[in-house]
Amino acid sequence: MIRTALLTIALLLTASSAAATPPKAEAKVTKDGLASLDVQKSDTLLNDVAGKSLLYTTYFYTAGEAIVHGYEAKTDVRIVSLKENRTVWRGVVGQGETKNIPTGQGVFAFLADKKASILVGTPTSCTAVGYYVRDQDGGLVSKRFLTQLPSSGSGADNKVIVWAWKDTKVKITNITADKATLSNLTLKAGNHYTLDATALASLNNNVLDITASGPDISVQVYYDQGFHAPAADGRLAGKLFRTYVGTITQGYNDLNLINYGRATKATVRDLETKEVLWQGTIEAKGIHSIRLSGKYVQVESDDEISTLVAPYNFQGYAEHHFAGGQEGMGIETSFITTTSEQLWIFSYFDNNAVKVTGMDDKPLWEGNLNAGHAQGYFPGAGTYRVKSNAGISVMGGSASCGAEYSPAGGLFRIDEELLKVATMIVEARKDVATKQGKTLTADELNAPLSSAELEQASDYVKENTGSTLAPAEVQSRMKSMKVH
Repeated sequence: MIRTALLTIALLLTASSAAATPPKAEAKVTKDGLASLDVQKSDTLLNDVAGKSLLYTTYFYTAGEAIVHGYEAKTDVRIVSLKENRTVWRGVVGQGETKNIPTGQGVFAFLADKKASILVGTPTSCTAVGYYVRDQDGGLVSKRFLTQLPSSGSGADNKVIVWAWKDTKVKITNITADKATLSNLTLKAGNHYTLDATALASLNNNVLDITASGPDISVQVYYDQGFHAPAADGRLAGKLFRTYVGTITQGYNDLNLINYGRATKATVRDLETKEVLWQGTIEAKGIHSIRLSGKYVQVESDDEISTLVAPYNFQGYAEHHFAGGQEGMGIETSFITTTSEQLWIFSYFDNNAVKVTGMDDKPLWEGNLNAGHAQGYFPGAGTYRVKSNAGISVMGGSASCGAEYSPAGGLFRIDEELLKVATMIVEARKDVATKQGKTLTADELNAPLSSAELEQASDYVKENTGSTLAPAEVQSRMKSMKVH
């Protein structure tokens, strides 16, 4: 099926695209070259990436730390400060290993020969944090998750919760304590298992390996509010959510139902008592906030919404949370999000026009960002819209206390699919030339994709990853792709 889809793309080659002038920069990267690779902009030659192994490259913003979780053996990782264009850390992360890098605040490039996940913010230096764990593909519903717990477990409501979306077997292993098994159980679809504050008290800074018999679990680390809950399919947008809404820090948390589309009905139900906690209509392109305390809840809606557990109109509450976005991918072009003080806007593409408005669409800030650039903006506590021409991520919050898994890992899956596209197009160009009795020049082999090819590549990425990339974004990612 993959080959058929990619051949469809390749057959759209035109004489005009073959004659176009290709980029001239070299993009080949050897394994030994990882240490000296210049992560500043360089355009990839199509023929240089075809058939090669992908070097996983992305950007992330953090307030102070980056925790890298290794999912494969001997993962060679390099983290580069984009502001200073220097390597801040280089090392090897083993399978199940975790490295905590004190990066300081800023934006950074992440380069690795294998996939890994990145927890950013202040996950160990400030322990009042909350997040859902992402795997090496940026996924929130998966078969395996690695996570390092905060360095203090003193909160009475601290929890690690495993949510089952289908019937599954679950094993929780403490990697730090010689792979000791903490739990080995079977969960029915819709149920959850909780490691409570008593169980977590002796697990400060420990790394947990949580595995399931199928890709059917999500994992919530609750040491405070400040996180989106995933829907049943792993996106941050959908019609069915389950999450814990706790009591840290004020004795209650805010459950925010965010609607990007038309007015829609929704129901919030207590999973333990089955009581309906709220039922009503979320206005079009609006938000409804419910204050809860210590509740395991299920949220159902008629149309797709997002579910955010974060302070609502609370000035200065110290936490960070990434916005989910209209499609729930975390890297896209349309966001509605709360913040307790500040917005951090991060671009993954060049020449990216960004606009921040109030919920009344009144313009508050506009600007252009390039790939790897972050913009801080202080609108104060409230709910805001952020829109862009190309993919961005948006973090809301206050101060330097909070943690979230970077959505940047979601680009790894996209790049894998784009590498398949590049490989098949090069092979198709060679096949067409051979049948015509011709030998293609380097310029013809490396010619940029035509508009029709870019559209087809965009459709292919959407079908296989769920992410919508405009043709210009496809072109940008392919031009920045690096291999080894």
